[in-house]
Amino acid sequence: MHKVNPRTVTRLPFRALAFALPGLLCAVHASGQYWPEEVPVSTAPAALVGERLLAAEWPVAVRPASHDPEETALLVVCHTGEVKMYDPANGGVRETPFMHLGAGGLDLVDYGIMSEQGLNDLVLDPDFAANGLVYAIYNGQRPDGTGNRLHQRLVCFGTTPDRSAVDPSVWYELLVFEEDERGHNGGQLHFGPDGLLYLSVGDGGGTGTGATGGGSGGDDHGPIGNGQNLGTLLGKLLRIRTHGLAPYSIPEDNPFVGVAGALPEIWAYGFRNPWRWSFDRLTGDLFIGDVGEVDWEEVSFEPAGSGGGRNYGWRRMEGPMCYEPVVDCDPDSLLVRPIFAYPHANGWCSVIGGYRYRGTAIPTLYGSYLLTDACGFYDVKFWALQEGANGLWSHAPIEIQVPGGFPQWDEPRYAFGEDNRGELYLCTRNFVYKIAYDPADLAGEFADNVVFTPNPAATGADVTLDLGVDVALERLRIFDAAGRTVHDVELLAAQAPYTWNTAGLAPGTYVVQTFTVGGEVRWGRIAIVRL
Repeated sequence: MHKVNPRTVTRLPFRALAFALPGLLCAVHASGQYWPEEVPVSTAPAALVGERLLAAEWPVAVRPASHDPEETALLVVCHTGEVKMYDPANGGVRETPFMHLGAGGLDLVDYGIMSEQGLNDLVLDPDFAANGLVYAIYNGQRPDGTGNRLHQRLVCFGTTPDRSAVDPSVWYELLVFEEDERGHNGGQLHFGPDGLLYLSVGDGGGTGTGATGGGSGGDDHGPIGNGQNLGTLLGKLLRIRTHGLAPYSIPEDNPFVGVAGALPEIWAYGFRNPWRWSFDRLTGDLFIGDVGEVDWEEVSFEPAGSGGGRNYGWRRMEGPMCYEPVVDCDPDSLLVRPIFAYPHANGWCSVIGGYRYRGTAIPTLYGSYLLTDACGFYDVKFWALQEGANGLWSHAPIEIQVPGGFPQWDEPRYAFGEDNRGELYLCTRNFVYKIAYDPADLAGEFADNVVFTPNPAATGADVTLDLGVDVALERLRIFDAAGRTVHDVELLAAQAPYTWNTAGLAPGTYVVQTFTVGGEVRWGRIAIVRL
């Protein structure tokens, strides 16, 4: 099995350089479309609506501000080194950040030279309410200003007595990853159902040196690459037992404890850049998005209770195909192949792993795993995966509608987030959105005080929308039967009745969402018929 049309391109999870050079994004996969090709079907919704919560510079994670199940405040982790506190119950974004390691704060973070460097994640200790500890993983110096600014490090911080901000004078460095290149950091943190800290680490970057193997000319990480080398923590998923402001310890049941030549922190291996991954909050299953090199982006699955030790392929494999060696490679010899992979076509460049939805606000999404790509500027930007009875995962594109859409080049997508109730958030280059609802399956009764005249209405006819006496209309959105937004207009406090024209609407039933100046949201239906 082989690949054609090789290209030497350093693959980044963000590709900031490529944003200025669109030609770099057009690598074309040599064989086929999605993998596996047999199950391109999903029963997830066709569209979702994302509500913009706040503007932020390069947000890469959204975390609840405590472990309280009713917590509404969120921590927005920005690649710049800042962690914003978003508290809707107290007016939105708090003026004082929860933490600031970047410029304007402690100025520790290596950010700005390459888009992969920066603050990569932050997570609360499981006993945060009692001990106030948080863990941050970032490229930069130690809180005392020492250490190589390029290296990625895992640091435990204390917080103020009221848990409202990090105390930068209280810290302990648990791990430092001495990468020689700027790239492939991985860098997501999750405490698992077992209470242990799992963290992803990329293979260290630096590809396309001309060494033998692979469509891009190989990489410079030795004869088998860091991902396959059990003697390095790079290119791995790690599992450690934290002890707060003290050294970590190794869980006794880690799969490589006592294995000669293997580091005991390793839980799984064979990764290039596992930038975003997650646990299923219900089952404990793992979903890992691993950014590809030349041809493939991939999502891998690890069932709860696996025991770890699994090999996810890089750089023997990229996605479902052989990478190095290309000749005399047996793909079936790999222990774990991805559940979903897609090629570098249509502008796709870097997979952004998401979460399996376990919230209650969007019943039609329940059980689906949602993912995106940092690029993907054209038809498909998001996918939903669903598990089948035969162990195969079905997949289908899913549209997420946000105000103004996602402008090409201007608003790439970098991460998802999850709150304590299982509701999902989306981080783009400029904003944080809440994934709010499926417009085709709206909860609740339609208001009887949303009156359309006439209804049904003919295509191209004037329709009067009456919300009642003295009600000012601020915004009007119309969705078709598939949940797609077909009309979205902001109004300058138009008094009822409001008149609009159905020109451009095909015959069918439409759902109409109205927003009043007082903040009330009402729903209605209208049928459009052909004259």
